[in-house]
Amino acid sequence: MKGLHKFPIMAVILSAVLVVSGCVVYPANTDAGYGPASRAPAHGYRYNHQGHDVVYDSSLGVYVVVGMQDYYLYDNNYYKYDHDRWYYSRDIDRGWRDYNENRLPPGLAKKYARRNDDRRDHNYDRGDNDHDRSERNYR
Repeated sequence: MKGLHKFPIMAVILSAVLVVSGCVVYPANTDAGYGPASRAPAHGYRYNHQGHDVVYDSSLGVYVVVGMQDYYLYDNNYYKYDHDRWYYSRDIDRGWRDYNENRLPPGLAKKYARRNDDRRDHNYDRGDNDHDRSERNYR
């Protein structure tokens, strides 16, 4: 008789374990919050970052800052190209530091390597290069 008295208690415990184990917990959405999504957005995706509109350029792999020539956003850092040099900052209005161009995202490195080659050849026509055309599309 003692063994039968334990059966209802064991049945209740087993049922509770089965019910609780059926609950599944999913992680929170890691893309929520500040900055761009961790996945690469579609070309032309536009949003506001720290008060500045940025548009994703898939050929460069970075965001272009709208209305500011040679300014980009990548991995929550701003980058700017000024007088043949690269600078970076977390804030577009201050704190600019020299940046090693060998560490640029590949799309920017390729684009500006071609641009610098054009300058070296003295055939640079500022109004007729790919960079200026793409910048005009984002204004």
